[in-house]
Amino acid sequence: MKNKALLFVSIFCLFVNLAWAQTASNTIVSVKSTDFYYAAKTGISKLGGMTQFVKPGQKVGILINSAFDEKGAYVNPDIAIAVVVECFEAGASEVIGLQMITNEYWQRSSLYERFKDILAKVKMVESNVFPATYNETDYIRLDTIMGAKSLVKPEIVKALFEVDVLINVPIAKHHATTKLTCAVKNMMGVCTRATNVGMHLKGPKRNDHDFLAQCIADLNLVRKPDLIVTDVTEVIITNGPGGPGEIAKHDRVVVGTDLVAMDAYCTQLIGFEPEDVYTTAKAAEHGLGEPDLSKVKILEF
Repeated sequence: MKNKALLFVSIFCLFVNLAWAQTASNTIVSVKSTDFYYAAKTGISKLGGMTQFVKPGQKVGILINSAFDEKGAYVNPDIAIAVVVECFEAGASEVIGLQMITNEYWQRSSLYERFKDILAKVKMVESNVFPATYNETDYIRLDTIMGAKSLVKPEIVKALFEVDVLINVPIAKHHATTKLTCAVKNMMGVCTRATNVGMHLKGPKRNDHDFLAQCIADLNLVRKPDLIVTDVTEVIITNGPGGPGEIAKHDRVVVGTDLVAMDAYCTQLIGFEPEDVYTTAKAAEHGLGEPDLSKVKILEF
Protein backbone atom coordinates (compact mmCIF):
# COMPACT_ATOMS: atom_id res chain seq x y z
CA MET A 1 0.00 0.00 0.00
CA LYS A 2 2.83 2.38 0.91
CA ASN A 3 4.57 1.74 -2.42
CA LYS A 4 1.33 2.38 -4.29
CA ALA A 5 0.90 5.66 -2.45
CA LEU A 6 4.45 6.72 -3.30
CA LEU A 7 3.87 5.77 -6.93
CA PHE A 8 0.69 7.85 -7.01
CA VAL A 9 2.49 10.86 -5.52
CA SER A 10 5.33 10.51 -8.04
CA ILE A 11 2.92 10.32 -10.98
CA PHE A 12 0.93 13.27 -9.63
CA CYS A 13 4.11 15.38 -9.28
CA LEU A 14 5.16 14.44 -12.79
CA PHE A 15 1.85 15.65 -14.23
CA VAL A 16 2.03 18.84 -12.17
CA ASN A 17 5.54 19.55 -13.47
CA LEU A 18 4.53 18.82 -17.06
CA ALA A 19 1.48 21.07 -16.71
CA TRP A 20 3.61 23.85 -15.23
CA ALA A 21 6.20 23.52 -18.01
CA GLN A 22 3.49 23.82 -20.66
CA THR A 23 1.99 26.87 -18.91
CA ALA A 24 5.37 28.57 -18.50
CA SER A 25 6.29 27.99 -22.14
CA ASN A 26 3.15 29.85 -23.22
CA THR A 27 3.36 32.66 -20.67
CA ILE A 28 5.07 36.04 -20.57
CA VAL A 29 5.15 38.06 -17.36
CA SER A 30 5.69 41.81 -17.73
CA VAL A 31 6.18 43.87 -14.55
CA LYS A 32 6.17 47.67 -14.51
CA SER A 33 8.02 49.39 -11.69
CA THR A 34 10.77 51.95 -11.13
CA ASP A 35 12.28 49.46 -8.67
CA PHE A 36 13.94 47.21 -11.24
CA TYR A 37 15.25 44.70 -8.69
CA TYR A 38 11.71 44.24 -7.39
CA ALA A 39 10.33 44.00 -10.94
CA ALA A 40 12.75 41.22 -11.87
CA LYS A 41 12.09 39.21 -8.71
CA THR A 42 8.34 39.69 -9.10
CA GLY A 43 8.41 38.59 -12.73
CA ILE A 44 10.31 35.43 -11.86
CA SER A 45 7.92 34.73 -8.99
CA LYS A 46 4.82 35.21 -11.15
CA LEU A 47 6.23 32.73 -13.67
CA GLY A 48 6.48 30.10 -10.95
CA GLY A 49 9.63 31.06 -9.09
CA MET A 50 13.30 30.35 -9.72
CA THR A 51 12.98 26.93 -8.08
CA GLN A 52 11.02 25.84 -11.16
CA PHE A 53 14.19 26.41 -13.21
CA VAL A 54 17.09 25.92 -10.80
CA LYS A 55 17.33 22.88 -8.55
CA PRO A 56 19.67 22.56 -5.54
CA GLY A 57 23.22 21.74 -6.58
CA GLN A 58 22.83 22.76 -10.22
CA LYS A 59 25.26 24.93 -12.16
CA VAL A 60 23.69 27.99 -13.76
CA GLY A 61 25.07 29.92 -16.72
CA ILE A 62 23.95 33.53 -17.08
CA LEU A 63 24.42 35.62 -20.21
CA ILE A 64 24.03 39.31 -19.44
CA ASN A 65 24.28 42.10 -22.03
CA SER A 66 26.55 44.14 -19.77
CA ALA A 67 29.52 45.20 -21.88
CA PHE A 68 28.35 48.63 -23.10
CA ASP A 69 28.88 51.98 -21.35
CA GLU A 70 26.03 54.22 -22.50
CA LYS A 71 22.79 54.31 -20.55
CA GLY A 72 20.09 52.26 -22.24
CA ALA A 73 22.64 50.08 -24.05
CA TYR A 74 23.29 47.61 -21.22
CA VAL A 75 21.10 45.64 -18.84
CA ASN A 76 20.38 47.61 -15.70
CA PRO A 77 22.52 45.87 -13.06
CA ASP A 78 19.64 45.82 -10.54
CA ILE A 79 17.95 43.29 -12.83
CA ALA A 80 21.07 41.16 -13.18
CA ILE A 81 21.62 41.23 -9.42
CA ALA A 82 18.05 40.00 -8.87
CA VAL A 83 18.71 37.04 -11.19
CA VAL A 84 21.93 36.12 -9.38
CA VAL A 85 20.28 36.37 -5.95
CA GLU A 86 17.36 34.23 -7.12
CA CYS A 87 19.73 31.55 -8.44
CA PHE A 88 21.63 31.22 -5.19
CA GLU A 89 18.44 31.33 -3.14
CA ALA A 90 17.15 28.43 -5.25
CA GLY A 91 20.22 26.42 -4.27
CA ALA A 92 22.54 26.80 -7.27
CA SER A 93 25.98 25.38 -6.56
CA GLU A 94 27.58 27.74 -9.08
CA VAL A 95 26.55 30.75 -11.11
CA ILE A 96 28.81 31.34 -14.10
CA GLY A 97 28.94 34.47 -16.25
CA LEU A 98 29.26 33.05 -19.75
CA GLN A 99 30.55 36.44 -20.87
CA MET A 100 32.82 38.47 -18.60
CA ILE A 101 30.93 40.72 -16.17
CA THR A 102 33.14 43.42 -14.71
CA ASN A 103 33.02 44.65 -11.15
CA GLU A 104 32.51 48.14 -12.59
CA TYR A 105 29.23 46.92 -14.07
CA TRP A 106 27.96 45.65 -10.71
CA GLN A 107 29.05 48.88 -9.01
CA ARG A 108 26.71 50.90 -11.21
CA SER A 109 23.91 49.56 -9.01
CA SER A 110 22.93 51.21 -5.73
CA LEU A 111 22.45 47.63 -4.48
CA TYR A 112 26.10 46.72 -4.91
CA GLU A 113 27.16 47.13 -1.27
CA ARG A 114 24.17 45.10 -0.11
CA PHE A 115 24.91 42.18 -2.42
CA LYS A 116 28.65 42.41 -3.10
CA ASP A 117 29.42 39.21 -1.18
CA ILE A 118 26.91 37.25 -3.29
CA LEU A 119 28.15 38.82 -6.52
CA ALA A 120 31.72 37.87 -5.61
CA LYS A 121 30.62 34.22 -5.80
CA VAL A 122 29.73 34.53 -9.48
CA LYS A 123 32.39 32.79 -11.59
CA MET A 124 33.38 34.08 -15.01
CA VAL A 125 34.60 32.89 -18.38
CA GLU A 126 37.21 35.62 -18.10
CA SER A 127 38.58 35.15 -21.61
CA ASN A 128 35.16 35.90 -23.08
CA VAL A 129 35.55 39.64 -23.17
CA PHE A 130 35.61 41.73 -26.36
CA PRO A 131 37.48 41.00 -28.55
CA ALA A 132 37.31 37.36 -27.42
CA THR A 133 39.75 35.01 -29.15
CA TYR A 134 39.70 31.23 -29.31
CA ASN A 135 41.64 29.11 -26.85
CA GLU A 136 41.32 25.38 -26.27
CA THR A 137 40.66 25.77 -22.55
CA ASP A 138 37.57 27.96 -22.71
CA TYR A 139 36.12 27.40 -26.19
CA ILE A 140 35.01 24.65 -28.51
CA ARG A 141 34.60 24.66 -32.29
CA LEU A 142 31.42 22.99 -33.47
CA ASP A 143 31.79 21.21 -36.81
CA THR A 144 28.04 21.17 -37.40
CA ILE A 145 24.81 22.49 -35.93
CA MET A 146 21.81 20.30 -36.67
CA GLY A 147 19.29 22.30 -38.69
CA ALA A 148 21.56 25.31 -39.28
CA LYS A 149 21.33 27.03 -42.66
CA SER A 150 24.15 29.59 -42.66
CA LEU A 151 26.32 29.39 -39.55
CA VAL A 152 29.31 27.06 -39.87
CA LYS A 153 32.00 26.05 -37.39
CA PRO A 154 31.21 28.56 -34.64
CA GLU A 155 33.60 29.02 -31.71
CA ILE A 156 31.56 28.89 -28.50
CA VAL A 157 32.40 28.99 -24.80
CA LYS A 158 32.59 25.45 -23.39
CA ALA A 159 30.75 26.47 -20.24
CA LEU A 160 27.55 26.76 -22.27
CA PHE A 161 27.56 22.97 -22.56
CA GLU A 162 28.62 22.37 -18.97
CA VAL A 163 25.91 24.27 -17.07
CA ASP A 164 22.63 22.65 -16.09
CA VAL A 165 20.58 25.81 -16.55
CA LEU A 166 20.93 28.68 -19.01
CA ILE A 167 19.48 32.09 -18.18
CA ASN A 168 19.51 34.74 -20.92
CA VAL A 169 19.44 38.34 -19.60
CA PRO A 170 19.20 40.70 -22.61
CA ILE A 171 18.13 44.29 -23.07
CA ALA A 172 15.58 45.14 -25.77
CA LYS A 173 17.23 47.90 -27.81
CA HIS A 174 17.94 49.14 -31.31
CA HIS A 175 20.54 47.53 -33.54
CA ALA A 176 21.72 49.13 -36.76
CA THR A 177 21.65 45.92 -38.81
CA THR A 178 19.08 43.62 -37.20
CA LYS A 179 16.76 46.45 -36.02
CA LEU A 180 16.44 44.80 -32.59
CA THR A 181 18.85 43.13 -30.24
CA CYS A 182 17.10 41.12 -27.55
CA ALA A 183 17.11 37.49 -26.39
CA VAL A 184 17.75 35.83 -29.77
CA LYS A 185 20.65 38.11 -30.68
CA ASN A 186 22.10 38.14 -27.16
CA MET A 187 23.33 34.58 -27.73
CA MET A 188 26.13 36.04 -29.85
CA GLY A 189 27.70 36.76 -26.47
CA VAL A 190 28.82 33.13 -26.15
CA CYS A 191 30.94 33.31 -29.34
CA THR A 192 34.43 34.53 -30.14
CA ARG A 193 34.89 37.75 -32.08
CA ALA A 194 35.99 35.76 -35.14
CA THR A 195 32.69 33.89 -35.19
CA ASN A 196 30.64 37.06 -34.76
CA VAL A 197 32.63 38.92 -37.41
CA GLY A 198 32.00 36.01 -39.78
CA MET A 199 28.26 36.42 -39.26
CA HIS A 200 28.60 40.02 -40.39
CA LEU A 201 31.01 39.54 -43.29
CA LYS A 202 30.56 36.09 -44.84
CA GLY A 203 27.17 36.73 -46.39
CA PRO A 204 26.49 37.87 -49.96
CA LYS A 205 27.51 41.37 -48.88
CA ARG A 206 28.90 43.07 -45.77
CA ASN A 207 26.36 43.24 -42.94
CA ASP A 208 23.72 41.45 -45.02
CA HIS A 209 20.77 41.53 -42.63
CA ASP A 210 19.21 38.32 -43.92
CA PHE A 211 22.44 36.30 -43.61
CA LEU A 212 23.27 37.78 -40.21
CA ALA A 213 19.78 37.04 -38.88
CA GLN A 214 19.97 33.47 -40.16
CA CYS A 215 23.34 32.92 -38.49
CA ILE A 216 21.99 34.27 -35.20
CA ALA A 217 18.93 32.02 -35.42
CA ASP A 218 21.19 29.07 -36.26
CA LEU A 219 23.28 29.81 -33.16
CA ASN A 220 20.19 29.51 -30.97
CA LEU A 221 19.78 25.90 -32.16
CA VAL A 222 22.86 25.02 -30.11
CA ARG A 223 21.04 25.58 -26.83
CA LYS A 224 17.79 27.31 -25.90
CA PRO A 225 17.65 29.26 -22.65
CA ASP A 226 15.67 27.83 -19.77
CA LEU A 227 14.68 31.31 -18.63
CA ILE A 228 14.78 34.79 -20.16
CA VAL A 229 14.73 37.99 -18.10
CA THR A 230 14.62 41.02 -20.39
CA ASP A 231 15.37 44.64 -19.51
CA VAL A 232 12.81 46.99 -21.06
CA THR A 233 13.26 49.72 -18.47
CA GLU A 234 15.25 52.52 -20.13
CA VAL A 235 16.49 51.45 -23.56
CA ILE A 236 17.97 53.06 -26.66
CA ILE A 237 15.73 52.99 -29.71
CA THR A 238 18.25 54.69 -32.02
CA ASN A 239 21.99 54.38 -32.66
CA GLY A 240 22.22 50.84 -31.29
CA PRO A 241 23.73 48.71 -30.14
CA GLY A 242 26.26 50.96 -28.41
CA GLY A 243 24.52 54.33 -28.26
CA PRO A 244 24.21 57.01 -27.16
CA GLY A 245 20.72 57.11 -28.57
CA GLU A 246 17.18 58.21 -27.96
CA ILE A 247 15.93 56.67 -24.72
CA ALA A 248 12.52 55.02 -24.42
CA LYS A 249 11.47 54.65 -20.80
CA HIS A 250 9.07 51.78 -20.17
CA ASP A 251 10.13 50.70 -16.68
CA ARG A 252 9.33 47.05 -17.43
CA VAL A 253 11.09 43.78 -16.79
CA VAL A 254 9.78 40.96 -18.97
CA VAL A 255 10.17 37.32 -17.97
CA GLY A 256 9.45 34.17 -19.98
CA THR A 257 10.87 31.05 -21.58
CA ASP A 258 9.93 31.40 -25.26
CA LEU A 259 12.71 33.08 -27.27
CA VAL A 260 10.50 34.12 -30.15
CA ALA A 261 7.48 35.25 -28.16
CA MET A 262 9.66 37.23 -25.76
CA ASP A 263 11.41 39.09 -28.58
CA ALA A 264 8.10 39.70 -30.41
CA TYR A 265 6.52 41.14 -27.27
CA CYS A 266 9.50 43.34 -26.44
CA THR A 267 9.69 44.54 -30.04
CA GLN A 268 6.14 45.88 -29.84
CA LEU A 269 6.73 47.27 -26.36
CA ILE A 270 9.51 49.58 -27.54
CA GLY A 271 7.56 50.66 -30.63
CA PHE A 272 9.18 48.58 -33.37
CA GLU A 273 7.34 46.36 -35.83
CA PRO A 274 7.90 42.60 -35.35
CA GLU A 275 7.96 41.99 -39.11
CA ASP A 276 11.00 44.29 -39.35
CA VAL A 277 13.02 42.05 -37.03
CA TYR A 278 14.57 39.29 -39.12
CA THR A 279 16.09 37.44 -36.16
CA THR A 280 12.62 36.81 -34.71
CA ALA A 281 11.29 35.48 -38.01
CA LYS A 282 14.31 33.24 -38.61
CA ALA A 283 14.13 31.84 -35.08
CA ALA A 284 10.43 31.12 -35.57
CA GLU A 285 11.21 29.25 -38.80
CA HIS A 286 13.56 27.05 -36.77
CA GLY A 287 10.71 26.25 -34.37
CA LEU A 288 12.40 28.05 -31.50
CA GLY A 289 9.22 29.72 -30.30
CA GLU A 290 5.79 31.19 -30.99
CA PRO A 291 5.69 34.40 -33.09
CA ASP A 292 1.91 34.85 -32.75
CA LEU A 293 1.33 36.68 -29.48
CA SER A 294 -2.40 35.94 -29.63
CA LYS A 295 -1.39 32.37 -28.74
CA VAL A 296 0.67 33.48 -25.73
CA LYS A 297 -0.63 34.25 -22.24
CA ILE A 298 0.64 37.70 -21.34
CA LEU A 299 0.41 38.77 -17.69
CA GLU A 300 1.06 42.46 -17.15
CA PHE A 301 1.44 43.90 -13.67
